[in-house]
Parts: sequence; structure tokens; C-alpha cells
Amino acid sequence: MIKIGVLGCGKIAERHLRAYKKMPMVDIVIADIDRAQANRLGEELKVPVAEDVEMLFTSESVDALDLCIPTRFHKDAVLKSLANGKHVFCEKPLCLSLEEALEIERAVSATGRIVMVGYLYRFHPAFQFVKEVLEEGIIGRPYFALFRLGGRGSHALWKHQKDEGGGAILEMLVHMLDLILWYFGDVEAVTCLWQDVVLKHREINGRVHEVDAEDLVLLKLKAGGVDVLCESDLLSPSYMNTVEIHGENGSIFTSILHFLPTVVYCKKPKGIFNEGNNFYTFPQENLFEKELRHFVEAIKNGGGHLNSVGDSIKVFRVLDQVRRPLLKPH
Repeated sequence: MIKIGVLGCGKIAERHLRAYKKMPMVDIVIADIDRAQANRLGEELKVPVAEDVEMLFTSESVDALDLCIPTRFHKDAVLKSLANGKHVFCEKPLCLSLEEALEIERAVSATGRIVMVGYLYRFHPAFQFVKEVLEEGIIGRPYFALFRLGGRGSHALWKHQKDEGGGAILEMLVHMLDLILWYFGDVEAVTCLWQDVVLKHREINGRVHEVDAEDLVLLKLKAGGVDVLCESDLLSPSYMNTVEIHGENGSIFTSILHFLPTVVYCKKPKGIFNEGNNFYTFPQENLFEKELRHFVEAIKNGGGHLNSVGDSIKVFRVLDQVRRPLLKPH
């Protein structure tokens, strides 16, 4: 049995807990600084609640921590977990900055523990299919791509406050950057074309708040020789995601949305793919269950996991270039 302590008892934690409960090899204990919230979730899902948050870090019976807390607390919680000999699953993004990510990398090297980050898009069958199509050269050498991820936001106030680690960059863009790096390799150049706070007031839980974290970002970048436009936002009334990649022998279009087909267009037939459009659909899957099962298996097998600290460092190296001009005094 592997015992996992889940820190934080919000919406994401509930999804994680429901996934863990389907794994007979996992025991769970939860905690939150809001003890009442932890008790409510514990009673609803019939999982034990720790006496306090500190117990998750110090208990010898806890093998790993699953961090479902606001981003600004990630670095300290990851480092404290590692210092106490725990493996870590951390919801994306890993932390706030490249400097913090490098500090975590040093701690991972010193402790030998697993730290996995929650970029769950890599576990979606449509995106895995794109990876296979690219590796098999079905559409030829890719040269241009468009990535988009949009959501409505307004779930939690901290996600729209810059000082709290909110905004479309850390909430949405990082997902697309992770896919771009996974598909094409290292980013060679990046330019921020547009970044703005379009909706300066947000209604959250019945109250209107003034907010300052960006809710729109548009990047132009080059990765592995491929020119990419990447847009992410917290403005879309209905969640939206599309990926399209164009190569010398055709194109591929896909989405995490189950009602959008995956289309491989080939100028010339290649392998099992016919000339013209080839249509595919993928069933809806519980991606939280897939990624967390992968984390548990990595603990059992001693490593070999996706979404490592090194992967997050590559994302933050891109963000470091995006943010640098914005940090200069006006």
C-alpha cells in the first residue's frame, strides 16, 4: 500500500480523491488549513482527515504528498515534502518562477524523491495520438502550428490576482507550452505579442472584485524549427481548446473537447493514413485518474515518470523570456 496525503481540499482535490479511491493500492488522508472544509470533504468522500496540516509532512506512514494548493505556496510545500522524505505530486504550475523551479530541482537531486507536475493534457489520447503522428512522420516535417486554450475564469479570486500567482500565463498558457515542448523540443525564440487584462472586474461567489492578473496572452515562438502561435485566456465563456499542426505532407487538427474530431490530412498516403482527410474520435476519459495512477506506478517502480521537474524548468525558461520585458520599470 502507498499512503498519499492530499493537501488542500478544493475542487481539484476532490477530483484527485475520487481518482485515488479507484486505486486499491492507495490509502488517503487529507488536510487543509481550513479544518471545516477538510471535514466537509472528508465526510462527503469518506476519507480520513489529518489532525493538522503538519501531520502530512511529518508522519512516517505518509509516503507522498499531493499538493492541491494555490501556486504561491507550491515551492515551500514541495521543498518541505522532500525534506521529510516524501514523493510529491504538484498541481501545475510547479511554482512561480524559474528560480524556484531550479531550487526544487536541486532538492530533488539531493533527496532522490519523485516530483511529478500535473500537466494532465499529456494523458489525453488525442494528444498522445498527435505525438505518435509526428514521430512517425505522417504529415512530414512540421513547420507551422497554432495552439489555443481558453477558459472563463472567475472560479477563485486568487487566480485573477498577480501577487497570488494568478493569471492566464500560469493557469492556462503553461499547459500549451508543455505540449509544444513535448511535441517539438526546446523553444529557440519567443516573443510576447499581446498580454492584457481585458476584464478588470470579476464576479466570484456573488461578489464583484477588481483584478490585475492578465487574462489574455498571445505568443509567437519557434520550437524545434517550427513556427508557433500560442494563445491562452481566461475570457472564453465556454472552455475551448484546439491544436493544429501543418507539415510538408499535410496537417493534424485535434482538441481535448470530445465533440471536436481529430483530423489527419495527408497530401500523399502514408502508412495506414489515406490521401485526404482521415477522421478519428476519442472517448472521454478521466485524465486525473490516468495521471495519478501514473504517479503511483512511478513510486512503486522507482521513477520513469512524465512531467518531471526538468520538464517544468523548460516551461519556465520560456516564461522567463516572456516576462522579462514586462518586469522593467516604465
